[in-house]
Amino acid sequence: MNHSNLLENLSSDEKKIISLLLKNEYMSKNDISLSTNIKLSRLNYIMEPLEKNKIIVQEKLGQSSGGRKPVLYSVNLHDFYVIGIDVSIMYTQIVFTNLKMEILYEELFTMDNSCTPEKTINKIVEAIKKAHKDLRLDRLNLIGVGVGSVGPLDVENGIIKNPTNFYAPDWLNVPIKDILEEKLGTPVIVENGANAGVVAETLFGIGKDVSNVSYFNCGVGLRTGTISSRNLIRAINDEEEGFGHMVIDIKGKKCRCGNSGCIECYSSINAIIKSFSDEIKMGRTTAINKNINAINYKDICVAAEQKDALSKEILRDAALILGAGLANYVKLLTPDLVILSGPLMIQSKLFYDSCVESTLGRLQPDKRKRVIFNRGGYYGERAMSVGAGAMLIEKYLS
Repeated sequence: MNHSNLLENLSSDEKKIISLLLKNEYMSKNDISLSTNIKLSRLNYIMEPLEKNKIIVQEKLGQSSGGRKPVLYSVNLHDFYVIGIDVSIMYTQIVFTNLKMEILYEELFTMDNSCTPEKTINKIVEAIKKAHKDLRLDRLNLIGVGVGSVGPLDVENGIIKNPTNFYAPDWLNVPIKDILEEKLGTPVIVENGANAGVVAETLFGIGKDVSNVSYFNCGVGLRTGTISSRNLIRAINDEEEGFGHMVIDIKGKKCRCGNSGCIECYSSINAIIKSFSDEIKMGRTTAINKNINAINYKDICVAAEQKDALSKEILRDAALILGAGLANYVKLLTPDLVILSGPLMIQSKLFYDSCVESTLGRLQPDKRKRVIFNRGGYYGERAMSVGAGAMLIEKYLS
């Protein structure tokens, strides 16, 4: 059952209460009254329809402070669900979550040179319909679908404009919002994937109590989302790869963007594979027993952990340059928490450790002490799909 209008049609006070309960485990009416500045007499009136519609529920009794034990409230985690989708270069991931972004179901498929927009969307719809049947979701209420995608995007109209690096053709001005709404019969929002990742981690994950959070997804591209003073920083055209095209060497390698010496030229998956291949062609040896054209980033990461000298050198060099860029970013935006995620960070602890070491070595002592680094965050490689669902809820409650 589609209940997409349920949250959108709430009053501002009702939305305020739902937002509060989403970000806290359990709260009494006194707690809610103090946090929202809504008097108890009015709060009772506001909360009654929320309970009637089962958006909030009486979860349990709290500790008594001398009188009757207070009733503790929470959002309903059992009757509603959200779908979050992450459309990335290497894979597409679909998650089903409750209203607090706890994952109920997930599915992932690899993106290859056959994954045109049409085929990708059809696979998404098939996965959703299969999950709906397997989980018997007819008894639950769907709030909507959030899509986190590589950019550039037209967020307002839900269009994937002209991303680079997709393995399949035809990814140009794809109206993914309209197509999915027609096929699924529910509202869809489209957001920058890295923005979705930082929103998930800030609202529900490891950055929940942090005001300034930067999220980096390191894979085929270097994707960045940042929360500053609890506000999401949006780039023009909702680009998420601006950091990857920060120039680190004005006389460096030629980048696909037209500049020379961009960080992506040295510290992305494709750059690491190319550097490794170039070294092999020059006569370097490796313990990886595969044809040079078949070696992928996972092979290099695994070999590095097994002390393969060339793999370690390539990863450390890439991490050194990425760390230099991160140091500049930290100096500029002064985040309190930096989450390093994505395939490279998740796959290689060496790459993560070397990157953090490189970054900290370039920071002044005061900034070095202040910033906290984290590998993968709370949600790991699910952050962008979960975050897409979280951004859908936030849109309805804003």
